Amino acid sequence: MIELQYTNKVNKLIQNANMIAERNHHKSVQSMDLYLGAAHVKEGTLREMYHLMEPYMKQIENISNIIPADTSDTERIDRFSIPLSTHARKVWNKSIEVMKRYNQTFLNEGHIIKAFYAHLPEHPQLQKELSSMPHERIIRSVTKARDLTVYLLNKDWRYEVDPEFQICPVQAEDEKELLKWVEEHFGESWSKTLIQAFQSSEEFIPIIKAEEKGKFIGFAAFDVYKNKKGIYGPMGVLPHTRHKGVGKGLLYNALHCMQEKGYMYAVLKEAGPIEFYEKECNAKLIPVENDECEIESE
Repeated sequence: MIELQYTNKVNKLIQNANMIAERNHHKSVQSMDLYLGAAHVKEGTLREMYHLMEPYMKQIENISNIIPADTSDTERIDRFSIPLSTHARKVWNKSIEVMKRYNQTFLNEGHIIKAFYAHLPEHPQLQKELSSMPHERIIRSVTKARDLTVYLLNKDWRYEVDPEFQICPVQAEDEKELLKWVEEHFGESWSKTLIQAFQSSEEFIPIIKAEEKGKFIGFAAFDVYKNKKGIYGPMGVLPHTRHKGVGKGLLYNALHCMQEKGYMYAVLKEAGPIEFYEKECNAKLIPVENDECEIESE
């Protein structure tokens, strides 16, 4: 069985949840400890979550005095100092399902918050105590794809990957094979978006490809989303090649091309997982108030 991997924010979330449970004399980490522990990370989307919750924080932190603690689950989870409650365990298991559904390999804060809200109706008393919260804005901020910006002018974006992989610009003769491959692995929508790149009058096709032994394993595009200049994405990498530098190689090569074209900033459109871009290229979130993506139903 492959060990579950966590983002840095989730590691901090777990530490916070452990401390909150200890402070409240819980024998198990409650689902509310996970939720409040996420807000107290105060980084990236969780900084926005904290600011949205801040006016209600005294009320929230008093919930443990109002609602009796749930019973403990029997199985201890790695990195938690005490067992999870039965309800928190449902949230945790659901978060792993969400991660797998999105074909991701690191558990992130969005998976956990999405899972919390999926199971909140099963805890009517907790749902009632949280009824005044701006839930839709929190869900939108933490669980939905977000736009980010990258400043391009202060870094050399050239990057060499392991020699077993080849990363280079797409050529015109790659069109048919690439579009078919993208549709097969990432869906028709992305494939249709990439068509724009091959229909442009410009000589350079703004798509970077990654190959292993002559076979596609990933791609990164820019200037293709609705024909808007300066927008990075979409980008996709096959699961078996993740964590081997291929994603970073595609990202850096594309950003280098954008820098060469004279762009000062790149907009990462509906990027995910967010922490990857925050870490690898110092990407900054565009505030949720300016994010036009709509809330999706569960």
